[in-house]
Amino acid sequence: MKLLFPGIFICLALTTNAQDKTWFTHHFVTTDLPTEAWLRFGTPAVADFDQDGDQDFVLSITKGPVFLFEYISKDEWVQHEIGQIPTAQLGGGAYDVDSDGWPDLVAGGYWFKNGGKNHPMTFQRFVYDEDIDREIHDLIFADMNNDGHQDVVVLGDAEGCFWYSIPADPQNAVKWPRHTISLDVLNNKTDIHGGFFPGGIGDIDGDGDPDVVLPGRWMRNEGDGIVWTQQFLPFGSIGYWGLSCRSWITDLDGDGDQDIVMVGGDQVDSRGAWLENDGKENPNFTVHLLPLKAEGRRGSFHSLWVADFDLDGDEDIFTIEQEDAAILPEGAKIRAFVWENIDGKGAHFEERIVLDQHTGGHDIQFADVDGDGDLDAYYKIWRTLTTNGIGGKTHVDYLENKAK
Repeated sequence: MKLLFPGIFICLALTTNAQDKTWFTHHFVTTDLPTEAWLRFGTPAVADFDQDGDQDFVLSITKGPVFLFEYISKDEWVQHEIGQIPTAQLGGGAYDVDSDGWPDLVAGGYWFKNGGKNHPMTFQRFVYDEDIDREIHDLIFADMNNDGHQDVVVLGDAEGCFWYSIPADPQNAVKWPRHTISLDVLNNKTDIHGGFFPGGIGDIDGDGDPDVVLPGRWMRNEGDGIVWTQQFLPFGSIGYWGLSCRSWITDLDGDGDQDIVMVGGDQVDSRGAWLENDGKENPNFTVHLLPLKAEGRRGSFHSLWVADFDLDGDEDIFTIEQEDAAILPEGAKIRAFVWENIDGKGAHFEERIVLDQHTGGHDIQFADVDGDGDLDAYYKIWRTLTTNGIGGKTHVDYLENKAK
């Protein structure tokens, strides 16, 4: 199936909080997806799937079709149906699994091989773990054993937290090698719903190997990706579906060690914070809460990205509230925010409202979509909200960065 969608766009002049610059122009990629109340939208992935020089977007409907939105221009996308996922999945990502030069899609226990130049916009589904039949909430790629190759890292509170080595011949591998990080995340144990997506894997303790952030703890990699020990982390709260957050590892204050940025998700009154690493072999963290100055009670922050959005040389922090009737903001519309890094060291952030139209997002992803040198964003929703700002329509969105 191929559908053409001229984009609908809204330009927002951002004067809230005494701002004097426009951060993003908002465009709808589509408002024409199904709206049935039981539907959920997952497996977001951004990549140049057709290798034409710009970034496309993928999502799936739970236990249903996978759609690829081919970027034509900032006002036009072509929608392709590229496959089916028979299980209900949330986490997904793009990576060249078979090293043929074309980005593939990984979601749940499946991966979808890109047909490439000879078969454009066609994908073939393979199973990499037939035992995964319930939701994978977080999925990203990282080199977990320092062998120079990216691995697949997943978290699901009904499955566990694992990483997979991608075989040399992934199409013919019956099951990819799986390594357990923690089973404490399971519903009948600590019940960790979400944690390390989209940037919560990195070298927290400075010993040269990647560690993993989860709410209220981080998992120390003891050197080979096989043995893991749990360490305390002073940020994490319980939401409707258990402990949940989004996280990002970066040296936010420029002192040479890795700090952690986190937002609470799947809960009302979500907060954002950055956790200052003291740089010791067994690090302790100081929590710096990010400011809340705009009116209203916050909803659920199920998105996080850390980058220099305004190209002023330091890292800012982005989040957006999600559309979910149980965890909406109060006293304000659904909004998106940037915490602007004022001093470049993390000591002074200002909260900026960058979208205020009562439409939300879920697991936003940034990339230079249009190739102009700044970071734009794609996002989708998790479920339809009948009271959103566009009459209950289901939407996919594109934020065009105006830094350049």
